Amino acid sequence: MDRARIKDGQRPVSAKQIDSEPVWYTNKHELICSTCDAAVHGTGTYVKRNGASYRAHFALNPNARHAQSCPLNPIAVITSIAQGAQGLAQVDDGVLKLTLPSDVKALAPGPVDMQPQLPPPGVTAQQIDTVPPPLPPLLNCAAKIARFLQLNAFDDKLVAKFKVQPHGRKSTIPWGRFCYGPTAASYGALMERLVSTGAKTAPLSHPVAVYGTVQRVRRDRSDRPFVYLADHTDLDGKEFEVVLRSMHPSLIEPLTTGTHVLAIGTWKIFPGSRTPQLRLFAKEAWQIAYWHTDDHIGTATQPTSPPALTDHQRATERSTPTPARRTPSPAMAPGQRRTTPRPRRTPPPAAPHKSAPPATRPSTGANSAGDLQSARAAEQDPQVPPAPAAPEAPPQPVRPPQPTSPPPVPPRRRRRTGLAGWLKRRRDRRS
Repeated sequence: MDRARIKDGQRPVSAKQIDSEPVWYTNKHELICSTCDAAVHGTGTYVKRNGASYRAHFALNPNARHAQSCPLNPIAVITSIAQGAQGLAQVDDGVLKLTLPSDVKALAPGPVDMQPQLPPPGVTAQQIDTVPPPLPPLLNCAAKIARFLQLNAFDDKLVAKFKVQPHGRKSTIPWGRFCYGPTAASYGALMERLVSTGAKTAPLSHPVAVYGTVQRVRRDRSDRPFVYLADHTDLDGKEFEVVLRSMHPSLIEPLTTGTHVLAIGTWKIFPGSRTPQLRLFAKEAWQIAYWHTDDHIGTATQPTSPPALTDHQRATERSTPTPARRTPSPAMAPGQRRTTPRPRRTPPPAAPHKSAPPATRPSTGANSAGDLQSARAAEQDPQVPPAPAAPEAPPQPVRPPQPTSPPPVPPRRRRRTGLAGWLKRRRDRRS
């Protein structure tokens, strides 16, 4: 649990304060649940031997139980989820078993009757605001389970109360083998599973879900948003990221920083970036569920999904094809001449000139039958003049003559200085 109350005074406290060791934590004040009177205690952040790290949270005391109406009561939550699962979940000895389909496409909701129901005559229709579409049964169950575990800080005892049965298998698998996150060890387990099974580009045997909180929102080169559920997460000295993307911006736009997200689909490893990414490209709205929490009172909203895609979005919002690159010609060594001549561009042959039909002369009785037959044959099989031969390559332009150099300039006479120069200039003036 993220929230609790001090029994004396009912003052609310947060699990984020535990690592700072406040007075109520160090003095071991009695704590109770944030919504009922069940006794709880605080636990600081710690790391297990297997490397899994757990943040600070509140947990029930031994032999303590939540009230029947408390939203954190596991028995009430499990019963409520099973009742709304439409046959996909069943409860056995206090453990909820969720049945998975064989393919991600089987998660899609069934056809919905979109025909509006008209009011009876004489009754004014009421204006009703639009609401998000209902989640498909499997996504709805998985999101409610993840939200319940998130409110209880993924307590191991509560996580063990949820199992998953893949399609075609009689045995069940732990919840952590179906839904990964939010710890770095859990994300790393999925990446190791993809690598060990060779599923970097191929899907696993059953759909996989990933839970996380949006750390930051970015946009790609096409101005489409995408979110980071884990940003530069460190695991054994290696960093990686968990990214949720889509070709349809409307599927990612509702996800803001701090939003809790559960995404089901074919998760793959993308090693092309600087930091390896665990990535999912969502194609439909029923692959994503999200909700928000109130840190002050410790409650969470109901899980919902982005608006369903329209046919226009599916037809227009696609990946932009990369233009084909022009294959460069092979490089030639310096001094080497081309052995094959370059193709010469010749103009297309001119269309044959159609000559005007000969003027018909009025028929006279003197025309013989042979002339009529030859004329008819000429009309049926006209002689087509042969196409003119392609013109030869135009002659290369003659190199223009280089301009002649200007005539040499006579050397400038040196002007005398001193007395001799003065005498010469004086004689020139007199003459």
